Amino acid sequence: MCWKREFSELNLFYKIIQMKKHFFFLVSAFVLLSCAQAQFPTLARRSFLGIQMEKITDDTKRIMELPSENGVLITKVIAGSSAENAGLLASDVLLKINGKEVNSPDEAVKTVAEHKGGEEFTYEIIRNKKTVNGKSVFKEYPKENYKDIEMEYTATQTINGIQRLIVSKPKKNSKKMPVIIYIGGIGCYSLDNPLDTTKNEVQFLNSLTRAGFVCVRAEKPGIGDNTACKACAEISFNEELDGYVNAVKTIKTYNYVDSSRIYIFGHSMGGVMAPLIAQQTPVKGIIAYGTIGSNFMEYLLKTRRTIGEAYSWSEDETDGFIKDYCECAGYYFTDKMSSDEAAKKNPDCKQYLNVFDYRSRAYNNELYALNIPAAWKPFKGKALLLWGGSDFIASKEDHEIITSTVNRFHPGNAEFKVVENSAHAFGTAFSFQEALKNPGIYNKLVTEKVLNWLKIVS
Repeated sequence: MCWKREFSELNLFYKIIQMKKHFFFLVSAFVLLSCAQAQFPTLARRSFLGIQMEKITDDTKRIMELPSENGVLITKVIAGSSAENAGLLASDVLLKINGKEVNSPDEAVKTVAEHKGGEEFTYEIIRNKKTVNGKSVFKEYPKENYKDIEMEYTATQTINGIQRLIVSKPKKNSKKMPVIIYIGGIGCYSLDNPLDTTKNEVQFLNSLTRAGFVCVRAEKPGIGDNTACKACAEISFNEELDGYVNAVKTIKTYNYVDSSRIYIFGHSMGGVMAPLIAQQTPVKGIIAYGTIGSNFMEYLLKTRRTIGEAYSWSEDETDGFIKDYCECAGYYFTDKMSSDEAAKKNPDCKQYLNVFDYRSRAYNNELYALNIPAAWKPFKGKALLLWGGSDFIASKEDHEIITSTVNRFHPGNAEFKVVENSAHAFGTAFSFQEALKNPGIYNKLVTEKVLNWLKIVS
C-alpha cells in the first residue's frame, strides 16, 4: 500500500535537508577544536573543498575504464574553492585526501572535516586513466555578502563547546537595535549556507534585517563551524537547549543590541525550545511557526491524519496508519524499545520509527517527557503563534492550545494567525498535497505577518 512508503514529516524534512541520494555535495568541514572554556570564545571558519561528487558505480568504472570502484567522481568544481585552487577538474576521480581513501561522498566530507581553513592538504586523483598527486591549501568556507546588510560571524560558549552565531545587521545604523534570534527545527542541519542565499529561512531573516532588526541564526551543536565535543546526533534535547540559552545571553551583551527588545523566532522544534529558553533568560517576545503545543504523542496522532491527507489516502488507510503508528510509538516511548526491537513486534515499526534514530535516545526521551503548555505557562512576554495554511507537518490546534495557555495566565499576550498558502518550511503551497509534492518559492506573507505584529509590540 502507498502509505507504507516514507511518510513521516521528519523523514521528509531530512530528505530535503540531506538529499544524499542525488550525490550532490558541497564538501565542507567542521573545525575540531578543544572544548575548553573560554571567556571570549572565538571560532575559526571551517574548511571548504568545494566539489559536487558522486559515488563510483559499476557503470562509471566501465565507462571510464577505472581499475576499481574506489574514490568519488567529481561532477563539478565550485568557482573560488580550494578544489579549483588545487587544479581539480570535473571528471577527475578523487581517491585520497591526506593519504586517506575517500570511497564515498560521506568519507570525503569526514576527511575534510578534520581540517580548517589555511591548512595544507595532499590529494590523489585519477585523470585520463593516470594517477596524479598534488598538494594545496584549504580555503575557509565562504561568508554571506550583501550590499545593504552587514554580516558578522560570532560565537558563544556552551556545554557543547563553542557554537556559531551568524548575525545580520542593517548597515550604517549606530543605534541600539531590536533582535530576532532564529532557532531551527529538529534536524541536524546547518543554517550557514552562503552558497545558497535563496533558502527560505535566509530570505525571511534578510527581509527582517532590511526592516531594521538584527537577526541571529543560532547553529546547532556539532554542526557547521561549531566545535564537536559530541556529534549533533548524540546531543540531548536539554544539551541543545543550553546552546540556545547561551546564544541569547551572549547576544544581550553586544553593544549594538537593545537587550530590552529581544525576540525568539522558533521554527518547528525551535518553537518548543523558545519558552524553555525564556525561562532561563527573559525575552520580550516569542514567535513560533509550525510548532508543537501538546504532548508529543498527541501531536504525532494529530499530524498522522494530516499526513494522510497530504498523501490523499482514503479514510480507512489513514485510520490503519494511525493505529499502527501509535502502536510502534508506544513500543519506542513507553516500552523503551529501539526501532529494531519494535520491528520484531511489528515490521512496519522500522520505517515508522527510523526518524527517531536521527537524534539520540536522550533527546527523544526528554522531548517525550515535556509538558509543553506548562513550558508556556510562566511566559509573561508577547507571543505570536503562526501556522501555515498548507502545513501538514504541524497541527493548527497546537498553535491554538499555546495561544489559549498564554492568554489564560497572561490575558491578551498571545495572538494566533494563519499564514495563508504557506508550507512548513515557508514555501508557497495551496494545499497539503502541493506542500508535500512541490512547495514553491518563499511565501512573503510570513515576513508581512511577523513585521505587522512587531510594529505593535516593539
